[in-house]
Amino acid sequence: MSSLANIILFIALVTTSAMVAVMYRKLKRLDQYHAEYKRIFDKTGEALMGAQNAVASFGSEGRETLALLGTRIEEAQAAAQRLEELTRSANELTQPRSHVPNQ
Repeated sequence: MSSLANIILFIALVTTSAMVAVMYRKLKRLDQYHAEYKRIFDKTGEALMGAQNAVASFGSEGRETLALLGTRIEEAQAAAQRLEELTRSANELTQPRSHVPNQ
């Protein structure tokens, strides 16, 4: 009777040991996946920080560019207005004057 119980206990021990070994391998693989996911999340965080910095830099550079562009537009408008005045003056000077006799 005791040898039948010993055989059953031995089979149970072998089965349990095999299941523990399988579970150990699965946990080891899960740990590797966890480490890989952690690396991926870290890289994603770094990429997001880089994108955030780029957007902030783009915003400040965009404001500077808009300010410079506004100044240049005002300068161009002033130059265009001056050019129109000079063109008008040139046209007035080149138009033949009607000869009015002295009175």
